Amino acid sequence: MNILVSIFRLSAYLHSSFFYKRKVASILGHSLKEINLIYKEVSSSQWFKEIAQKKNIKQGLFDFSMLSPLRAQTLYVLCRIAKPEIVVETGVSEGFSSTFILQALEKNNKGHLYSIDLPNQPGQKLPENKTTGWLIPEDLKKRWMLILGSSREKLSALLNDLKNIDIFFHDSDHSYENMMFEFESAKSYLKSGGFLLSDDITDNNSFRDFCNFNKCNYVRLFKLGIIKKISIL
Repeated sequence: MNILVSIFRLSAYLHSSFFYKRKVASILGHSLKEINLIYKEVSSSQWFKEIAQKKNIKQGLFDFSMLSPLRAQTLYVLCRIAKPEIVVETGVSEGFSSTFILQALEKNNKGHLYSIDLPNQPGQKLPENKTTGWLIPEDLKKRWMLILGSSREKLSALLNDLKNIDIFFHDSDHSYENMMFEFESAKSYLKSGGFLLSDDITDNNSFRDFCNFNKCNYVRLFKLGIIKKISIL
C-alpha cells in the first residue's frame, strides 16, 4: 500500500512539475509568457541565492523544499501579478514563505503581510538562537506584522480588524480540523478576485472537501493549492 501511495505522489509531483506554469497562468488569467518572466525574476535574483545559501539547500531534479517552483516561488509570482494590499498567512517558522511574499510586495511597492505563528511546533524547530522569521531580510520587515499565537486564538480577531483581504495563505497546523477552520474563517473576508492558498494539501482531504463543497475555481500544484474567489466563496 505504501508503495502505491509513493507512486501516486510521484506521479502527481511530475504532472505538476510539467504543467505548473500553465496552471498558474490559467488561475491568474495572464499569459504564459508573462508568468515565465515573473518566475525568472525569482531564479535570477540575488535574494533567492542568498536564502538558498542560508539554509544550504541545493535544488535537484526532485525538489520538495520550500524553494521549489511548486511552492514559495509560486507565492512570489501570484503576489507580483495580483498586487495585493493585504496578505494574511498562518505559519511562519523560519520565514521561507514570508520572505517570498514580502519580496513581491516590495517589488510592487505596495502591500502588507500579516503573519500568525505559534513557535516551536513539531517539525518546525528553529535553529539555535534563531527566532520566528529569522530568514526575512530586515529591510522587508517594514511591510510585515507578526502575531504570536495559534490561528485558533488569533485569526478571527485579525480578519475582523482587517475587514477585507486580498490573499490568505495557510501553512500552520495541517490537521484536517484546523485547515478547514482557517479556510472557512478566511473565505468571507476575501475580496472578489482574491486568492486562498494552502501548503501541504496532500496531508489530508480538507482542501479537496472545501473546494467541492464551495464549488471553487482552483488548481493543485502537488502540495500547494490555489483557489480564486469568484462569487461562491
